[in-house]
Amino acid sequence: MGTVNAPASLLDGVGAIEAAERVDIACHDGMNAELAAAMDALYAHLYASPRYFEAAEALKGAQVYVASRAGRPLVILPYHHANGEVTVASEYMTVEAAEIERFARHMFERHQDVRRVVFPRVCAQPGGMRLPWHALVASEDMVVQLPPTVKDYEAAIGKNTRRNIKRYTSALQKDFPSYRYDLQLEGDIREQDVRDIIALSVMRMKSKNIVPRFNDTEVNWIVDFAKTNGIVGVARIDGEVAAGAIGFRIGDHYFMHVIAHHPKYNDYSLGILCYYHTLCEGIVRGARRFHLLNGRYGYKYRLLAECTDVIHLDVYRSRFAALLQLPRIARKEAKGRVWRVKQWLLHDLERIDKPGYRQLAKLVNTLRRAKRARGGEEGAPDH
Repeated sequence: MGTVNAPASLLDGVGAIEAAERVDIACHDGMNAELAAAMDALYAHLYASPRYFEAAEALKGAQVYVASRAGRPLVILPYHHANGEVTVASEYMTVEAAEIERFARHMFERHQDVRRVVFPRVCAQPGGMRLPWHALVASEDMVVQLPPTVKDYEAAIGKNTRRNIKRYTSALQKDFPSYRYDLQLEGDIREQDVRDIIALSVMRMKSKNIVPRFNDTEVNWIVDFAKTNGIVGVARIDGEVAAGAIGFRIGDHYFMHVIAHHPKYNDYSLGILCYYHTLCEGIVRGARRFHLLNGRYGYKYRLLAECTDVIHLDVYRSRFAALLQLPRIARKEAKGRVWRVKQWLLHDLERIDKPGYRQLAKLVNTLRRAKRARGGEEGAPDH
């Protein structure tokens, strides 16, 4: 039998194609500066960044899975392995279903005791996976897709929002002639302004009987990170900080982290003005997306934010492993349904422009205020 020999150049081409299609997998002991920079470049999300203070804490003792093709990372997933479970430490990454399944299969092969792989919060569409899985919506990321120019953004937000912004600004300038709003970037950011904005947020939370979420670790991290990746807007009246916004930049994505105003300026919608001016500054600086993060508040939609669901995802070794976890799945499903109903009542209901729904929204707000008046509500960021 004869043998057909392909030309060497053609064989080289086939080898190059195979190399380009091959996925290389490596697991590292711990995070390092190179992997951290690669994660920022790959995901461009604050909550997935090893530089985020909560993520940095979660990454302690983690191993890091890297799948790459032709030297380019496809996914970088820090994880913990304990008690028959692998839990991904980073959150809010956007990950393709094929890469989730590749990771899960590798974990099942690498660790024979692992029955379940857990993504606490991930942006993914797991429908095409062959491994058994269970998912439920656990949070959201409110993202504004920014146009090329401020003029384009002003045109897109609509006539009513533009009119309200002008009206709020005119009222402030009339009642408080000393009102000024300025934006500070990275090295020009003043530490005291950052701390004053956080203090206003704490004041607002306490005024609503909400337990403030800030501790010394977070405050110090905010101050330090702002000096290298920050965008801070400050509204001053009579030289004092009346309101402000603290955001961060990772690549061409921006993230609103703290926004607050003094209660005595409640009638002037200073929070909306802070959002608007900071978004516009992001556009000027070439931002592609501005993340307003979790909380499906109506004003975020008016500023053109779109809701991206963030899911909790469990991937199981086998159907039998999933069946053994039916009680856990049932509990999580029930919890997820309660959460969705709560979000609909607190946020989505107010956007339905029908008389019966409006009355129900008023009742919900009344009950919410009564709960806050009793004290002890933990919560949400102050806006």
